[in-house]
Amino acid sequence: MAYKLRTRTQKRPYVSCDDDDDDDGYESDSRRRMDPEFTRNVRPRRSNTLITESAEQRRAGRPPRRTRKSTPSAGEASTSGSKPGEYVARTIMSWLIDHGIIIENEKIYYVADREGDSDDHKQNKREVLMKGRSRREGVRCECCNEVMTVWDFETHAGSDLQRPYEHIYVARSNSSLLQCQVEVWQSNVEVERRTFNEIVPRDGASDKHDDACLICADGGDLICCEKCWSTSHLKCLGLESIPQGDWICPYSVCRHCNKNDKDLQTCVQCYKKYHFQCILNYKEWDLNTSGETLACDSRCGEVHEKLQSLVGVKHELEGGFCWTLLQRMEPDNLVFRDRHLITECNSKIALAWEVLDECFTTIIDRHTQINVVQSVAYSRGSNLNRINFRGFYTAILERNDDIISAATIRVHGTDLAEMPFIGTRHLYRQNGMSRMLLVTLESILSVVGVEHLIIPSVQELTEMWERKCGFSPIEDAVSQKIINRSTLTFPSAVRLQKALLSTPAGSPSAVMNADVGVDMVSENCAKLAGLDLNQEYTESGDEEAENK
Repeated sequence: MAYKLRTRTQKRPYVSCDDDDDDDGYESDSRRRMDPEFTRNVRPRRSNTLITESAEQRRAGRPPRRTRKSTPSAGEASTSGSKPGEYVARTIMSWLIDHGIIIENEKIYYVADREGDSDDHKQNKREVLMKGRSRREGVRCECCNEVMTVWDFETHAGSDLQRPYEHIYVARSNSSLLQCQVEVWQSNVEVERRTFNEIVPRDGASDKHDDACLICADGGDLICCEKCWSTSHLKCLGLESIPQGDWICPYSVCRHCNKNDKDLQTCVQCYKKYHFQCILNYKEWDLNTSGETLACDSRCGEVHEKLQSLVGVKHELEGGFCWTLLQRMEPDNLVFRDRHLITECNSKIALAWEVLDECFTTIIDRHTQINVVQSVAYSRGSNLNRINFRGFYTAILERNDDIISAATIRVHGTDLAEMPFIGTRHLYRQNGMSRMLLVTLESILSVVGVEHLIIPSVQELTEMWERKCGFSPIEDAVSQKIINRSTLTFPSAVRLQKALLSTPAGSPSAVMNADVGVDMVSENCAKLAGLDLNQEYTESGDEEAENK
């Protein structure tokens, strides 16, 4: 029989396990920008809102009681101990100080285990090689009174172990900086930021399906998947009429045979479903060379292997800059990766989120109330495919361990990658930092073998991205690939694409386009302000952020 459409024109309250209650007043701000009948001549202000109602009140459908909380403007410190307008370095040391694990200017020292000591006696037989004081920028050495990064402090101490966080100890607590990072990462604040987004409809809801389209993120008349909670518009699916029988979304069937049964596996890279037998039948994997099969085909397997080999590894650039690819990793990864690397990577994920939070106003998904940028940065999963952000990587640009730019990317096999957010801290804007990071990312994706990079763009900036950065409107072939993949977008946003393999990212023309394009974004865009990507503009350009 014919499948019936379910109308979803009204917002339905959800109860989410996400306890981050930041809200940016999206409803009123977006109305000011989009509703021609809204004549109140008030310029939107950057603000965050703390929702203070209880879960019981939300379930009962009561309007939330909102109270304003103070938010530092761009360039101001986010910590209580800083002065207004003061730039605060986003380093791991600064992060530990902000969380109260260490105190600024307290005694620390670099130690090394004496050779021949057993594990039981190492703690009592450590040799202090260098003493210093904790600083937000790193360490102030007691012997030369110079402020340096923790890595330089290790070298200054005469050690070549390249494990500074493991060997620098806080005198007061006798804990290593590595242990301090683990303590913060396991704190309630950090655990809540990376918790699985389990979206549960309120009591009495007619069904559990998403109220927004998996493809365009907008509401309306949606067709519902019979195997998961995803929904889509007929138009977004390229359909003209309601399909006969049950409709099953692309994320609930094998990508090779389009069947749904209990034997489906999940690809470690693109998170599409597949049958192991289909891999053998379609010769999608060379089992003689690939070893254990965790991906849906050899291309996804190769992409995953290449990206994972880059995670947590610093790559030097000119001018004292370096870039690193990050992804949240849990303790069970310790079997395969180094504990020092995993701990540092997780800490920098938290710092990258702070950078993006500084660059963008809070984006709250209007249907589920999750914090979108935060969920992307921490690659949080969800039972709703539309907001399932597993698989996201975060690329950062650093100088002297200070994170100054961050971008989020997700790679869907070799077909395409998406980059929904890129931003640079206020002090470094207008200096080509996002250009440097963008060109680096394009180079990485080209080497990995990705064909297209897609972005969600504000309507007013599509011409700039096309003319200056080499992006173009989505082609039919790429549009079909997007239908079969869950990519992050926002209502009224315009998706753009850029072919990566046809124009190598490291070529002079690509560098030139990225340079001009990102600078144009810096000159014309202010903070992201709402789900529809409408933005506030400033005449002076002092508050701009490089973003889409």
